[in-house]
Amino acid sequence: MFQHLQAAYLFLIVSSALIVAGIIVLLCLKYRHLYVTREKQRLAAKHQDYIAYVLSHLDEKQPLEVPAVPLGKRDLQVLEEKLIEIAERVKGKHREQLTALFEKLGLPELELGRLKQLPGPMRTDAAYKLGAMGYEKATPALFSILEAESDEAGRYIIARAIARCTRSVSDLRAMVEKMVESSPDSPRLLAEVLGDSPLDILPLLREWINSGDSRLVLVAMACLPAANLDDSLVDSIWKLLEAEEKEVRIQAVRLIVSGERVSTDQINVLMASPDWEVRAIVAKAMGAWREADDIPVLQQAMDDQNWWVKYHAARSLAKMGAEGFQALCEVASRTTHKETADLAMQQLQEALREDRTAGQGMPGSYERDHKLTIYHSYFNRQKERAI
Repeated sequence: MFQHLQAAYLFLIVSSALIVAGIIVLLCLKYRHLYVTREKQRLAAKHQDYIAYVLSHLDEKQPLEVPAVPLGKRDLQVLEEKLIEIAERVKGKHREQLTALFEKLGLPELELGRLKQLPGPMRTDAAYKLGAMGYEKATPALFSILEAESDEAGRYIIARAIARCTRSVSDLRAMVEKMVESSPDSPRLLAEVLGDSPLDILPLLREWINSGDSRLVLVAMACLPAANLDDSLVDSIWKLLEAEEKEVRIQAVRLIVSGERVSTDQINVLMASPDWEVRAIVAKAMGAWREADDIPVLQQAMDDQNWWVKYHAARSLAKMGAEGFQALCEVASRTTHKETADLAMQQLQEALREDRTAGQGMPGSYERDHKLTIYHSYFNRQKERAI
């Protein structure tokens, strides 16, 4: 009995000691966190004038100077944080000015040491900072950890750092080729990564467009600006409509129709595609172009077997003023297919509601009244019921 009481008493003492020790550790951690936070705030205030100097001299031709006062470890940490915030908001010459300043302060070498020594998230953080600094000499080390990184999010952080640091198009090519091997389904993410590169990547995009590798083709198309396509690129993209990969065909037509209106003959070719996604994309694009010449094509598209093609054709007709509205009325009144008729009627009613909402408190417009007249001539309904 006495032994059991003694054991219980010992257990209580040990438990109490552990609880007290845990509380002390938590208090120490909290105090340390508060101390570090206050110290950062103090140092941020101390270097506020220097940060203002950097911001006001980014446009100058002269290189930025380092602070005149001696800098300790925490000073460098605070300056690094503030300068990276600025670097993330600027490009071109301004970023080059900051890159040179980072090197003067010795910050890239510190982060390069962290990159080589620390594991996991801390290594990824070092990669991000090196990328923000645009430190060219870090490129080989970044490639080394890209090979070893197993986390997908970490790989993209490292890939972005490579894109920002390297001054070689061949490095960009190698980085993207490695990334598509491990993450072939993320061409848009890779396009964003390449968008951070200071290099001219257009020659690389031309190479990938004609490479025959669907993964690289998709990355290239995600990078291409629709407004600046030259004739050779347009020809290459049209050829991709014959690609084996369906996603390549879909993205190719997205790029084709995202710019200026294509010719009627080209529209007819696209609307004859066996891929319903292609036909739907083109039908939607015609609503943005708002060319009366496209109305017969859209009327024909209302007989498509796919619901999405019909839906976008109806939406596009409704956007084409009175002529498109009348064409949609004709489809709704003459079709024997209930789904098509319902879809057309839905878009007609929606167009009338939008016109009424847009014209609240204003005298009736000619086009709105004309649409109502057209509607009643086809369906012979009272005005109140039509709206």
